[in-house]
Amino acid sequence: MPRPDRSRAALVDAAALLFRRQGYAATGVNQILERADVKAGSLYHHFPEGKQQLAAAVVDSAGSDIEARLRQFLDSDMPVTDIVDGWIDLMSAGLASDRRDGCPIEPIATESVNASPLVREASARAFRGWHTAIADRLRKDGWADANSEQTALAVLALLEGALILSRIAADSAALVAAKAAARTLLNA
Repeated sequence: MPRPDRSRAALVDAAALLFRRQGYAATGVNQILERADVKAGSLYHHFPEGKQQLAAAVVDSAGSDIEARLRQFLDSDMPVTDIVDGWIDLMSAGLASDRRDGCPIEPIATESVNASPLVREASARAFRGWHTAIADRLRKDGWADANSEQTALAVLALLEGALILSRIAADSAALVAAKAAARTLLNA
């Protein structure tokens, strides 16, 4: 039985932390290698296209993890407003523990528009998955297709925007405001 490759996982984990806290451009390959405690050969063995491919793997991994967790909550009987409140509370708690933490995808996604089509596509997939998860739940709750799609996108945009503002201000006020606004959208 083949054993899991520790170096690939270490690279993804190290890069995820550094990209989330510093962004894509500010994170160097040597910094990732040092944090992961692996040699450059491992990076290029697993990610022949280098940093771009590693960043896309980070986004795919984080995006699918968040989507799976979100779907797990959305598949419950809990009201969607309470689920979104809990998501916002998690973001607030993350910022309270380290204001450099936020969405594991946004810092990479924002920079990828110009830096890497590969990473931009991975980011779009991740956000689309979250949007679809919310829209699916709204449809399950009886919302019309067009309204569920539009509201899910608005909720996601509201949360991501509030997280950016809260990170920049080092204050959770935008997330608090987003919680009230999301409830208004979801109770419409």
